[in-house]
Amino acid sequence: MSNVKSIYGGPTGLPERNERAIEVLTDLLEKAQSGEVIGVVVAALHHDGLAGFRIGGMVGGYSLLGAVEIAKHDLVSILAEYNE
Repeated sequence: MSNVKSIYGGPTGLPERNERAIEVLTDLLEKAQSGEVIGVVVAALHHDGLAGFRIGGMVGGYSLLGAVEIAKHDLVSILAEYNE
């Protein structure tokens, strides 16, 4: 681990644990292992500032697409607040 920090709060290019991201992924993993979650669409921001996504499991139907749209709306709101 390094103590390099971005002056403006952006990515430093160095991996750094994010406990909230770990909590969210752990919760989803536990629900998938119990059979409660049967399909996922996950968008991830990597330490170098690039983003990616993964799709897995049962993803048929439109309810998952609706959840993605709600997440998109929430993300846009968070980014708008952050950039004010």
